[in-house]
Amino acid sequence: MTRLLILLALVLQEPAREKIEIRVRPVQGDKIEIVENWTHSFRGKLGEESLNTVSRGGRRLVVEMAAVEKGVLTRKVVQIPDSYIENQDVLTSKFIRKDNALHGRTATVERRDGREVFGGVEGVPEAEQKTIGLEDPLTRLFPDKPVAVGDSWEISGEGLKKFFPGGDFSDGSITISLRDIQDVGGRRCAYLRTIYDVSGKSPDGSSRALNLQGTLTVWIERGYVLAMSQSGRMTTTGADPKTQQPNGEAVVTGELKATILEKSK
Repeated sequence: MTRLLILLALVLQEPAREKIEIRVRPVQGDKIEIVENWTHSFRGKLGEESLNTVSRGGRRLVVEMAAVEKGVLTRKVVQIPDSYIENQDVLTSKFIRKDNALHGRTATVERRDGREVFGGVEGVPEAEQKTIGLEDPLTRLFPDKPVAVGDSWEISGEGLKKFFPGGDFSDGSITISLRDIQDVGGRRCAYLRTIYDVSGKSPDGSSRALNLQGTLTVWIERGYVLAMSQSGRMTTTGADPKTQQPNGEAVVTGELKATILEKSK
């Protein structure tokens, strides 16, 4: 009985864990510079022939939250000073650069009648336009309720369809956890850990499995992602050589760093 009372007293003395809400709270006039980089190293086969490729890319964006209505971003202006991909030449090992269609553009994105309308992107493929949409895809990792340090949550099933709207990965799950709350440059931030263990089958019959581990740093007051790092592997099997899709394994990495240039008071 005495031991039970002691344990009960210890439980009652334990302070309640602080719960925080991690969601996007944009403020009109905020301006952010975002630098993204990625690498993709593939080893495999195209039919019976060996295929080894290395590519990398990145871009720099300056994003202005141009209009916010009832806490929701409805218009933003995106300058893209740099956007490129580099493929390594197999003979010289040198990387050959190619600018993406958004390179050097200043684009606007706004919501009209429930859909996103893009300006300044004439001639840019639709898939590339969507990479500067109003919603930051990384915010789809945020929890749907307040969480405390040590809590974790999962995206699976219908949630994966939203996270991968192209349908590339429909099985498995993404597990996210709140590891810490840190001060970064005077801003209170949530430090998240992410684990991707997902797979899917393409219409051409090939299967892909993606396994990534990474971290996110989120400014709690605004919900802006200030840093992201992830690395892992993607495996492709069952591809038909006639589709010019190879089978094999790619080592992939990604990194993002954001700097707050201006913010409303």
